[in-house]
Amino acid sequence: MEFLLLAAVFVTDIATKYIVFYLLDGGGETVIEGIFSLECVQNYGASFGLFDGNKDLLVALTVIECALFVFLLLFRPNTPHVFRFAMLLILGGAIGNLFDRLAFGYVRDFICYDFLSTIFGIDFAVGNVADIYLVLGVFVLIIYIFFGYKEGDFSKKKGTLFGSYAHVGE
Repeated sequence: MEFLLLAAVFVTDIATKYIVFYLLDGGGETVIEGIFSLECVQNYGASFGLFDGNKDLLVALTVIECALFVFLLLFRPNTPHVFRFAMLLILGGAIGNLFDRLAFGYVRDFICYDFLSTIFGIDFAVGNVADIYLVLGVFVLIIYIFFGYKEGDFSKKKGTLFGSYAHVGE
């Protein structure tokens, strides 16, 4: 089931990028004036232009992050479901943007949050569906940490790949 969620995150990201870039042919389109528009952007950096032009560094950091998340998901199967859900969203989004970076040399962004500039005066970055999944995953993780985490949620449990031992009170 987790693989299906990961695949769905990746596929929806890649499909939306393809569709928007194909339909707009590299241009832009206002969807709701002053609220939301689509604009094909080639992002050679990370969020908000960080590390602009440092493709190799961004690829390396993303591969390390993905490897860490895969390790957590595969070798710590007893972690809480909400934590795993957040990790899958973050991992799927990261893989979507990594795919773009490797295939095109940049990330395809297209979602313009015009209302942030119109209403709040904030010049916000252009994003994509992978970014939405990444932010949602981080948001779920923060909510879990503040409201759902219990002592022992990440302890080794009997029968895991890392061996077994009993905790006080078990």
